[in-house]
Amino acid sequence: MHPTRSIPSSVRSHFGWAHLYLPGLALALLLASCGDSGSSPSDPDDAPTIQISGVEDGGVYTQPVTVTFSASPAGSTTSATLNGETFRSGDTVDRAGDYTLRVEAFRAGRSSQEEVSFSLQVTGERVFILRMFDLGEDGLGGGGDALLLSDSSSLGMRHAMVDAGPRGDPDQELDPGYVADRLEALGIETLDFLQLTHAHADHFEGMRPILNRVQVERFVYNGQVRTGGFAGSNYQAVLQRAEQRADTVMALAQEWEYRLGGEGGTRTVHVPGLPTYLDRDTNDGRELNEGSLGTYVETGGVRIFLTGDGEDQANQRWRTQFSSYTTGLDILKVGHHGANNAVFDDRVGSSTRSSWLEHTQPALMLITANGRSHPRIRALNRLFQVQQAEMYCTNVHGTVTVRIAEGWWEVTTERNAGMDCVPGDDATT
Repeated sequence: MHPTRSIPSSVRSHFGWAHLYLPGLALALLLASCGDSGSSPSDPDDAPTIQISGVEDGGVYTQPVTVTFSASPAGSTTSATLNGETFRSGDTVDRAGDYTLRVEAFRAGRSSQEEVSFSLQVTGERVFILRMFDLGEDGLGGGGDALLLSDSSSLGMRHAMVDAGPRGDPDQELDPGYVADRLEALGIETLDFLQLTHAHADHFEGMRPILNRVQVERFVYNGQVRTGGFAGSNYQAVLQRAEQRADTVMALAQEWEYRLGGEGGTRTVHVPGLPTYLDRDTNDGRELNEGSLGTYVETGGVRIFLTGDGEDQANQRWRTQFSSYTTGLDILKVGHHGANNAVFDDRVGSSTRSSWLEHTQPALMLITANGRSHPRIRALNRLFQVQQAEMYCTNVHGTVTVRIAEGWWEVTTERNAGMDCVPGDDATT
């Protein structure tokens, strides 16, 4: 029997079995070095750990919430969605509704996921404010439109705009930045939507400054074609700036509904324009007007319809094809700055009937007008015949503000609160 002894490493390499041993050792070392790749990505000991703050699963909040998330260890990356839309850490949720936040984390081929469901609810009174800005006595055909819609609740305020013309006075140059200045003075940094009803300068010349200075989530327009002349070039410049600056650009071909302020907030329904003239590359004012988008607004049980510069053809379409949005209104923004062809049933000025007013029966009428060419005489006389209705015009009353809460409204004016509307100084019919 021979004593046991070790074989020096320098000698082992000469034995044949050593050639079988070394590959096995190499395989063992390879498996050891790659052992992590064989682990399950969902292994809680190896997957990144996600931390979410600002909300808890099942939480109900009555104030805006700012949500942050991160993952450890260092080197982990994260991505998240809120109700299926991309969400960034540090973003604030301020619209009423139910939400599901999903956060995923990744590191070295491993991943993990956390999901939190929560809701935001409004407490106390909800208020809607409609501001109809006075754009002065400009020379663009009617005083221009600039309507600010604001939904106010315990979750804060959400804002949107329908049209934004320039400010103009007889002894001053046009001021395209006027509406943007007003938004800035009100502390408005974001618009849920900026809507252009049609391609007329007194409705769009104030939009480029807004797009430059305010975050616009959605730019909405009627898809109208207009390229000719100075106004056509400026219209194209607005569309180009919207493509560059707005989060989304929408050319409406069908109804679009939006809730300003989230669930339970102000309901807006945007009606696409009369398609007859939309594809024509034209500077014809009436054809441009008839393509105006219509906007139905419902808030606190009060029904409102905004008309852009819609005339008799647009009115007939809204009355017959979209009657659910236009029958028995509480508030009507009168079309085309109080022009005759936006009130009566024809565009030649001979009609004495207004099927549109008989259909809408508004209790409050609002007119944007420059006080020179508009409002027109016949139109204003017919509007005064609407029984038990109030009427306010920017040429007389300046900026007009309507505050609505729980089915009631209150009107405040910049000036001349007790005066009636009057026709434009240069109006002849």
